[in-house]
Amino acid sequence: MILVTATLLLGLVASWLLFNRFPGLEQGDTQESGNQNPQLSIIIPARNEEQNLVLLLGDLSRQQAWIHEIICVDDGSSDDTASIATAAGAKLITAAPRPAGWLGKAWACHQGWEAASGELLLFLDADVRLSPAGIGKLLKAQQRSGQVVSVMPYHQIASRTEALSLFFNCLQMGANGLGLPQGRGKNKQTNPYQIGLYGPVILISQADYQAVGGHAAIKDSIVDDIALGQKLRAKEIPFALFLGDHDVAYRMYGGGLRQLVQGWTKNQAAGLAKTPLSVIILVFFWITAVASAPFYLALNLVGQQWLEAGIMAACYGIWVLELTRIARHIGSFSVIDIVCYPLLLLFYLLIFLRSLVKRILGLPVIWKDREIRLDK
Repeated sequence: MILVTATLLLGLVASWLLFNRFPGLEQGDTQESGNQNPQLSIIIPARNEEQNLVLLLGDLSRQQAWIHEIICVDDGSSDDTASIATAAGAKLITAAPRPAGWLGKAWACHQGWEAASGELLLFLDADVRLSPAGIGKLLKAQQRSGQVVSVMPYHQIASRTEALSLFFNCLQMGANGLGLPQGRGKNKQTNPYQIGLYGPVILISQADYQAVGGHAAIKDSIVDDIALGQKLRAKEIPFALFLGDHDVAYRMYGGGLRQLVQGWTKNQAAGLAKTPLSVIILVFFWITAVASAPFYLALNLVGQQWLEAGIMAACYGIWVLELTRIARHIGSFSVIDIVCYPLLLLFYLLIFLRSLVKRILGLPVIWKDREIRLDK
């Protein structure tokens, strides 16, 4: 019992460190920072995104901030992605055949950049949703910090299947150092524990993008957002990470369980390989403690050890409260999702193991009807 209690306490300390703060985008007028009309080029790589794209382009048409141009790169879609982009007035780029050594999204983003004329580039995934204030909040963050800005969008849960993403979303934040205590640097430089950007929303100047070689420099990276962040760090170009709240949101893997499994399998092991050891240790204690409470509760109930079971039930309740504190900042997870978190944690561990095995053995995963090898 002493060892179990120590594990749970260490897990709570790790949780407090990993999820110490929840930096969100601020409201405000972009004109406050001096550059009243930044030329913003929005680049949307899209492959079979007709359902998402129509929503995103509708959001962009209602923005309070001025947008110089919207570029949609049709990456070999077989649905109505191209016609939807054209009907909404976006500049449509039909992706050229992908050269050897390039992955699809990087190639699409690269072609979008070649067509862009704005001084700022905003790369958006097609499943991102924006309130009318969304673009203005992104621009304000970039102008006030003078840094590259990337946002982990708020996850809008629309089905019980999508709630399986709970621990993936938590670790998207925690393992990237977004929630770690800020320290005394006051954002002059990037937090050394932040390993990369968030791919759905990346706002970067033309100068910074070209300084790191753009997507051409990360053309074969599975986790291109992490790779781009590392290129920025190598050039000592700081970046700032934020949570999106309801102004910058997304619905992840709305295509069902198969899409969700493929998407998270693609990202998990590759992301771990880039995470600093100190953060990996914190994540290990966090997951171990989260798992320990329900495991020992079940074990004690089976063994009819009622006192120990009562203690573990209290620990379980503490973790439900702690996960509620975290989850409300990152997505619309329900109370039922949190109470049933052992099932969601088991799903996370199975997918992580699947991703790790595929990476070690060099086995492919299918994503967007393309075969991708996880050893990149």
